[in-house]
Amino acid sequence: MKSSLAVTAVLIGLGVTLGLLLVAVPNVEGISAVCFFSGALLGAAAGGLVGAVSMGLFSLLNPLGPAAFPVLGAQVAGMALIGCSGALSLRLARSPGGAALLAGVSGGVLTFLYDVLTNYGFAVTMGRWRDPLPFIAAGIPFSVMHVVSNVLIFAGVGAFVFSRARSRRGAG
Repeated sequence: MKSSLAVTAVLIGLGVTLGLLLVAVPNVEGISAVCFFSGALLGAAAGGLVGAVSMGLFSLLNPLGPAAFPVLGAQVAGMALIGCSGALSLRLARSPGGAALLAGVSGGVLTFLYDVLTNYGFAVTMGRWRDPLPFIAAGIPFSVMHVVSNVLIFAGVGAFVFSRARSRRGAG
């Protein structure tokens, strides 16, 4: 469907733009929310596509420089997972309050998994793929802020986006 392709492209652009706009704010980003709610709006496959392409472009265009390949692969895979997960969360959300709570919890859990995955990618980059625990542990202080900010972002927009996604799915 052409409109879904256009919406997918717009959401990819939004994800990359939010990533670049917030690049100077440590551990606060909007790409995850865009990808997650893309899955809710467009389905798991499109959400995964938005996640993978948005993160791939953001990482390659990052003014601080692109990530090393193992980290880039972890970023792309992790964000694709976040995008796919939005579709599942939409199915589980039953009320506006429940949607906000579910979105916030989903944001926290998925951000934590994303951080573990990317920290593992960094361990691989450093040649420590068999002993990644020190790298994962070293990332915990940074992950705390990332998880907290994403819980707030996801919960803040969750009820609104889930209600729009339901009406869009019902209409189309």
